[in-house]
Amino acid sequence: KRDSGSPIRTAAWQRVCKVGKQERILVPLRPDSKDLSALYHALSLAGRIKAKVFILYFKSVNRESDLGAWWEEALEDVIKGACQEGLSVSYHVAEGPFEKEVVDLIREEEINLLVFGADEENILMEQSLRRIRSKVSTPIIKVREKDIFSYL
Repeated sequence: KRDSGSPIRTAAWQRVCKVGKQERILVPLRPDSKDLSALYHALSLAGRIKAKVFILYFKSVNRESDLGAWWEEALEDVIKGACQEGLSVSYHVAEGPFEKEVVDLIREEEINLLVFGADEENILMEQSLRRIRSKVSTPIIKVREKDIFSYL
């Protein structure tokens, strides 16, 4: 289910910045994400290869309101900064099942690269990555804090 509301909560993909035929990078942000390392990595890569970044933000009903507000504000700041740098960015809020939303958007938007933030201790994330990888051929980059990343 796709949500609507504030600038972060939109009913459809928002073409926040420039649009054109480009490589496409998807960054899904789970509610349990602790940082924006994957997004920063994707934006940096997009700047070098002139790609468009799609942000798929999963809102959690369990997230405390103060933390949720902080997270959305931080995300908006990063998006604004990327736009000011001339990057193409689209974002979307999803409330459906994580794996289904990711796989559907990879197919719908013909995503060329999937960039995940990863926590070594998150076994559920690892399982999700494996299931997603079995359904699509899109390369996956797993980014950890402090710019440590691995390729799946």
